[in-house]
Amino acid sequence: MQDKKSFGKYITEKRKEKGLTQEELANKLYVIPTTISKWERGVTYPDITVITHLCEELDISEHEFFTACDDEAMTKEKREVRKYRIIKKWLFNITNFGYLIGIITCLICNLVIDHKLSWFLIVFLGILISFSITSLPYYLKNNKYRFCKVSLIVTMLIYLLLFTINYVNNGNWLLDGLQIASFVFVFLWVIILIWSITKIALNYKISISLFILSFITVFTNQFCAKVLNFPNEESNIPNLICAAIMIVIALYLTIKQLFNKKN
Repeated sequence: MQDKKSFGKYITEKRKEKGLTQEELANKLYVIPTTISKWERGVTYPDITVITHLCEELDISEHEFFTACDDEAMTKEKREVRKYRIIKKWLFNITNFGYLIGIITCLICNLVIDHKLSWFLIVFLGILISFSITSLPYYLKNNKYRFCKVSLIVTMLIYLLLFTINYVNNGNWLLDGLQIASFVFVFLWVIILIWSITKIALNYKISISLFILSFITVFTNQFCAKVLNFPNEESNIPNLICAAIMIVIALYLTIKQLFNKKN
């Protein structure tokens, strides 16, 4: 701790930087204004029981409190964190505002041009899906089930989107679309549950996910061709190459994890 006069001067400077009077600071710390005055005049030091609260009110670290001077590195870090949070907040608000503008614009265009709601419903659900992926997680409680909640909402919206597209276009392919979507979602939800519920090592989670994704990559085209009664004449070589790469990476991570466990 610095000498009392230097300490008192430092506390005075930080209080004024926060725009607080001695009485206001005293009320926040549940002490009398005379106590603050004694600290700032270098008569006494704060009691140890109020140090943490005092540092919070003056926005200083305990290291700065005991040295009675600003920690430049920490101050710079705080500024950078504060700047990052401001930028993040602005980007978040701009993104959500963009979604709102998109919805309003498409709604007006659909009503003016077609005099009824048609393709707007498709656009609206598409924007909702994007919102659920990019913005919704920030509104949900941060716990291990947040990813599951977002995934569930996105899954439901995609099914609803298929219904809507089929309705707007008077299609007759809804059942086929639901089968294909369900085929993919079954495997994706296995991955989601593995990441959200299990407590296995990270490398194992990645490996299992890659094995499942490699399976989807190889067999999705064949499943779609069978459901839609299309001849599967396209070459599956690119998909096989992608699947092989994922399997190699998965095997490497599995072996690496086993090796680390033995050591």
